Amino acid sequence: MNIRSFYTLQNDVYKVKIVTEDWSQGDTTLMATFGEPEIDLGGSFTGPPSYDLPSNLAKIMSESPFTQSFDSRDYADAEDRANVWGSEIGDRIDAAVVALRAQADDYTREEVKTV
Repeated sequence: MNIRSFYTLQNDVYKVKIVTEDWSQGDTTLMATFGEPEIDLGGSFTGPPSYDLPSNLAKIMSESPFTQSFDSRDYADAEDRANVWGSEIGDRIDAAVVALRAQADDYTREEVKTV
């Protein structure tokens, strides 16, 4: 699984797009068994700078890509906010994948007895 981040500046707007891609068969099987993890694209960001965005839950595979923009006409620290958002969302995706992979179905099996 890859997390690819694109950072662009256009008309004084700092944009971040994060794409999850190249999912393994093991990961997709785990999602089929346990459900696709969600992350919050908003909430609290610890920075610096620290800031909050409205909560916005998204599934890590099927709702990718994730985007956020920060206009320098609205925020003097727009570039820093964009960098913090991109880094934090990447960390949230990583943590969700680690938690997914830690789940195991220790019950499902097939047994054959020959008599």
